[in-house]
Amino acid sequence: MTARALFPLLAAVLLHELGHLAAARLFGVPIRACRAHVLGGRLTFDFSRAGYGREALVHAAGPAVGLLSALVFRNTRLADFAGLSFVLAALNFLPIAGFDGAGLLRCAVCAALPPDRAEGARRADRLLRGASLGAGFLFWLLAARLALKESRLGILLFATGALCGLA
Repeated sequence: MTARALFPLLAAVLLHELGHLAAARLFGVPIRACRAHVLGGRLTFDFSRAGYGREALVHAAGPAVGLLSALVFRNTRLADFAGLSFVLAALNFLPIAGFDGAGLLRCAVCAALPPDRAEGARRADRLLRGASLGAGFLFWLLAARLALKESRLGILLFATGALCGLA
């Protein structure tokens, strides 16, 4: 990856994470940890007192900011940034463990289950583990097809890293 491509990617990741931070601050959700890793950034929040609605809003805030920035900058000199922001947002909506889509799906499932938060969370986690593995595998197959057909090895490496994180 060239330095010219790296800066828009880092900016898109940073903006995504800032979206989560802003929503967490707005809704009074404490931050447990913040770290960078090979697939991007990772923020960990304490949702124990947030309720599923606020938790879902914090999960959705990162991709929402990415989609908004993609719309704002799509026809400007920052079109590369806009494209990366869109792709990052779209990927994060996938229901794969560690992605925002999995957190959103977990909130929806838990909210639909009995009011006992602990029991509902256990049941949701079992259900979502299977959904996450299935979505991760389908994402990997799509990435493998793109890599073979269009020589897009970056997406295959990303999908492989995401799939390995599910094991």
